[in-house]
Amino acid sequence: MPESDPRPTFWKTNIETLAARHPAAAQAISDAADVAPRVSVVATPSGHPTAILDGVHLHGLRNPPRDAEQQAAREIDQTCTAIIVLGFGLGYGAEAARKLFPRIPLLVVEPDPGIFVAALSARDLGALLLDPGVQFHVDPHPEGLPLLLDSLPMARPGFLRLRPARRALPAAYRAAEETIQSWILRKDINVNTLSRFGRLWVRNLCRNLDAFLRCPGVTDLAGLFTGMPGLVVAGGPTLDALLPHLADLRERMLIVSVNTPVAACRAHGVEPDFTVVVDPQYWASRYLDWTKTERGVLVAEPSTCPRVFHREEAPCFLCSSLFPLGEILETAVGEKGKLGAGGSVATSAWDLARILGTRSIYVAGLDLGFPGMRTHCRGVFAEDMWHSGSGRLAPAEGSSYRSILDIGLFPARSTGGGVTFTDRRMLLYKWWFENQMRIHPEVQCATLSPDGIAIEGIPYTPLEQVLSLPLLRPAIDRNMERVREIHAGQNPGGDERLRASIEKVEQELDRLTELCRRGLSLSGELAALLRRNKSVRRCLEELDGVDQGILALSSRTIAGFLVQSVLHGIEAEGYSDASRDTVLSRSAALYEGIAESAAWQQGLLRRARRAIFP
Repeated sequence: MPESDPRPTFWKTNIETLAARHPAAAQAISDAADVAPRVSVVATPSGHPTAILDGVHLHGLRNPPRDAEQQAAREIDQTCTAIIVLGFGLGYGAEAARKLFPRIPLLVVEPDPGIFVAALSARDLGALLLDPGVQFHVDPHPEGLPLLLDSLPMARPGFLRLRPARRALPAAYRAAEETIQSWILRKDINVNTLSRFGRLWVRNLCRNLDAFLRCPGVTDLAGLFTGMPGLVVAGGPTLDALLPHLADLRERMLIVSVNTPVAACRAHGVEPDFTVVVDPQYWASRYLDWTKTERGVLVAEPSTCPRVFHREEAPCFLCSSLFPLGEILETAVGEKGKLGAGGSVATSAWDLARILGTRSIYVAGLDLGFPGMRTHCRGVFAEDMWHSGSGRLAPAEGSSYRSILDIGLFPARSTGGGVTFTDRRMLLYKWWFENQMRIHPEVQCATLSPDGIAIEGIPYTPLEQVLSLPLLRPAIDRNMERVREIHAGQNPGGDERLRASIEKVEQELDRLTELCRRGLSLSGELAALLRRNKSVRRCLEELDGVDQGILALSSRTIAGFLVQSVLHGIEAEGYSDASRDTVLSRSAALYEGIAESAAWQQGLLRRARRAIFP
């Protein structure tokens, strides 16, 4: 079959349309001409061209549109709320998906700009490019995908994969798919976590408001340890083998630990220089029991369990709040400084080490899996709890094993080339670290254990090699003295600004409650008018005024934070075929949820303000 001309008349029209409607995609392929010749466009008996990439046929050899329609009907979930086409090829899959699901938003993900260039040259894609329901991500780098995914109703995504393209370019397509799956997993975890801990976060934050005044932020620590190596200590099982050497490692590097293994570190004569705590739960604070701080410093998120802030002997620095209420109140006293939030305290500890200036970061106990089918290193609080409930017929090891038995384990490649069992949640942390390695190429990172799951960009380094590093403890201790001086010099000013900020939020939440209750009443009135076929113009105008009033309040994000489960439920139901009654009931549920959230948080803030400013 003869090859067609690589740049027929379709190119000019397609590229002009693409530049007008999808400028980011047009920019991504503007310098991709050098990879286009790898794609050969050839004719088929149906008259529709097919493509060959590095010897791999991307579509069928007889009738590509028919094949794509059959695949789309077979593989895309009929109840999906958004569609991801992974691999554009010559566009047949995306066209078939739009034909079958014309009202469902669609995102085309094509990691190889050269393939997209070939498609623009080979076919008239004007209808697809002009379709307002279609977005394009044409880039070998998947970092921009989350922003596009955020704009889609991803409660039930449907997928259409161009598998031959993945066989030809496995690394590029695997990176794109992993980014998408990571985003989906993170969203699922966030929804579930918010449902479980949202109110606890807000309640803790209100109880910790005085910490905004008396604790400086991690921004004050930026760069204090520039040029020094750092060791991030997590609580995975492989830490057991490294704990006997921790004192020697401490002489050579800054120690930044998560809260889980602090007691185990102290049992081996080492107090971490920095201990990071972000978990709001009471039980997370128990990991710090019997670990009186003598030289170390705590770094905490403002929604951490209040017990953490009652350790008066421990200098404490704050990172910025992750939640809308904290973000608004923080503006009154100055930004504390954000730490990376990848779902695990280990991600925050790693980012703290980076902010402190360390450019050679070693990690210990960062297993992101269950080596030896264990959850933690020995000597942590969880193990003490298991021992307290153990007996001859129910040993502590059984509790550890049972805690991971039902969470859906699967094997993954370890750093040393073996196999370690992990779960989907741990993969989310893995992807976070891998993304940080790409974002921060200036940071050299290595793990001291070969048995944790492999993280791209964090290779294994033998302990003997690290123990040959020069002794730096005197210099580190001098810098730690500077850290304590910064804490002691914290000026707890801003009392009146914080008081004013709290009072303003209270007033806005009160107004928001009133508006939502009015909206709830109007929604019921509107439903009644519609049932009686009466005029609804006045009611709709009032509802529009209510909505405009809500949108004008900055406190809407504070109240909306606790109704994400309602929004997720609405998204999961889908929007395409919602009846009138369904739309009204959803509106009523939103008004009711926001009103309840606003009133509850207003009450918490009022009590906190009276406690701090009697």
